[in-house]
Amino acid sequence: MGKYFEYDIKMEELTALLLIILVICSAIYFCLNCRTSWKHGKQLSSGRRVMLVISHPDDEVMFFGPTILGLVQTNEVYLLCLSVGDFRKQGKLRKEELYASCKILGIQEQNIILVNHTSLKDDPNVRWREELVSDIVSRHVSSLSINTVITFDRHGVSSHKNHISLYYALACLALEDEYRSVYCLTSVNLMRKYSFLVDIPMSYMLCSIVYMAGPAQWLQLRRAMHAHSSQVTWYRRLYITFSRYMLINTLEPISRASSSNPGDKKSK
Repeated sequence: MGKYFEYDIKMEELTALLLIILVICSAIYFCLNCRTSWKHGKQLSSGRRVMLVISHPDDEVMFFGPTILGLVQTNEVYLLCLSVGDFRKQGKLRKEELYASCKILGIQEQNIILVNHTSLKDDPNVRWREELVSDIVSRHVSSLSINTVITFDRHGVSSHKNHISLYYALACLALEDEYRSVYCLTSVNLMRKYSFLVDIPMSYMLCSIVYMAGPAQWLQLRRAMHAHSSQVTWYRRLYITFSRYMLINTLEPISRASSSNPGDKKSK
């Protein structure tokens, strides 16, 4: 009896501790959203022509939603999607879903560029050629006079090889003087990825560039994600509910130092 009683006490203490942490993190979240200067103080400056480079339809809302909602308020935002998401032969449908999602997010239809290239297959096991991706991105950056580019980091959030290819392609471009403003979305470990509100204090304090969705914006992102109806499986419903990427994004610049080692950048 003594051991069971001790176990119950410890479980109660752990539950109480988790509830206290959740309450504190929730309070910090609502406080940050109430203080506009705090919320916007860590965002990129306004008046930019920004291009987000993603791999598939639904990446824009699953991973970059808070960033997009923050950027569209004061910047001209473009979206370059490098595949139609045809892994399950649903390319036509997913194209329509992307346009519906972007309408909810506030990206103008004429600012959406969807690439359908035979060498850029939607496949989690395929590493795209960085030279090809770099060329496509470079051409659109030049033609649209883009001065800021945002994409995935070297871990691609979900370790998807298509995502990772974008980082290395943009890292190559970051070596050039005209591509000084290149940023990547920070990947976090699995525990933080699904910690939702609990990750807010750590992300805000440790990162210099932060985009956070308020409660109304979080609901907006849920609507945008549901626009990708073909992708809303049971496990993505869990993602929508618990993922911190639906609530907060942290960005970091792709510097010359991070892009100067091409050792593992070559496609196999």
